[in-house]
Amino acid sequence: MTARPIGVEVSCDGPDEQTDCPNSAAVRASFGSVTTPQVRADGRRDGWTVRRDCGRLRDVCPACRVRPTP
Repeated sequence: MTARPIGVEVSCDGPDEQTDCPNSAAVRASFGSVTTPQVRADGRRDGWTVRRDCGRLRDVCPACRVRPTP
């Protein structure tokens, strides 16, 4: 048997650094998405945002996006 990677999951970083996403949200990847940039592109179609915060990317779902960030 051969194991193959089936892709990646991008999950919500929550409304802020101290709080987890209340919905435990994750991007629903399309069938052809196997890389992180592809999955993030899927998320943008569903209203997710990606922003830089202290040198790293933060992925935020639509529910957390409307909450103010510090």
